[in-house]
Amino acid sequence: MRCPVCGRFLPGAASVLDALAERFAPCQACRPSLLDPRRPPDHHPEPCVCGRRSLDGVMAAVHRVLVDEGALCPDAPLASVGSPLLSPLAPLRRPPHLPRRSLILQTLHATPASARRLLDEVPELKGVVADRRIVPGVDGRTHDLLAGCDVYSTVRITPAGPLVLYRQASSCHIEAPGPPDPKVAATDRALGRTRPDVFVDACAGVGTLGLVAGLRRVPTVVLNDRWGPAAWFAGLNLEVNRAPLGIETVEHLRSFAELRARPIREEPEVVAAGHGRQEVLVTHGTLWAIPALLPPGLRLAALDPFDKEPARLARILQKWQNCAGGEVFIP
Repeated sequence: MRCPVCGRFLPGAASVLDALAERFAPCQACRPSLLDPRRPPDHHPEPCVCGRRSLDGVMAAVHRVLVDEGALCPDAPLASVGSPLLSPLAPLRRPPHLPRRSLILQTLHATPASARRLLDEVPELKGVVADRRIVPGVDGRTHDLLAGCDVYSTVRITPAGPLVLYRQASSCHIEAPGPPDPKVAATDRALGRTRPDVFVDACAGVGTLGLVAGLRRVPTVVLNDRWGPAAWFAGLNLEVNRAPLGIETVEHLRSFAELRARPIREEPEVVAAGHGRQEVLVTHGTLWAIPALLPPGLRLAALDPFDKEPARLARILQKWQNCAGGEVFIP
């Protein structure tokens, strides 16, 4: 599995999980550096002899470069630098100490030139993304990758086991709730109550809820999203979690470049398929044509749109039941 942005090898779920305990752990010489995010940094911690540095220390280094570039006032608070995304992004028991190329920065203040300087001078940074104050994919827009690579993984804890999910920060929305994850818990309860033959994650994003159904061995699972980059990463995540899902082979039928070139699609097409103990399809398109792709059997669908205005949700639920049947729920 290769990253669609930088081409580097992407580790599978087992490798990510096995390395997680040591990924952000301090060595015996590491010292914590807790800075007040409401104030400018009063010192700039350097990396330890082991090469790692606290998250606050990394953000202080970013603050220094952006001030020097004229993008931040010297008295700007540390929190104004931007949003840090660890890779992997996972529940942690203690403040992280970051190795090289383990952080993606989403910021309002960087330019392509200053982003390249940040990568040169802050070794913990993997990529820098220009924050456009949007939710990527909702209206067809994305953030901008300024330098480096912005593909990162998240670890989601589910009752059936952990999942490792990759996504691109500039083109896919950030979703990393701490355990217990309410959407995952709601999905697992619905699966236990219904025991479906077919599970549809109709607004799947990068695939979290559909892969929860896969871990629960639902015979047929469909992950669908109207936004092409999200659908592509859902197919990648099917591959990444192939072993715990019991999937023997995964077919990738569309490239990331193809789905970026045509990111919004109406009529669903299959972009990836997994075969093994169960069948898993990843589709790209609107959800209303999905029922024609489904085999017979008891159906359960999760509908998780961004706009959850109650009257709109009621219309969506009723329309889905009219065209697909079975049970449906909002996680």
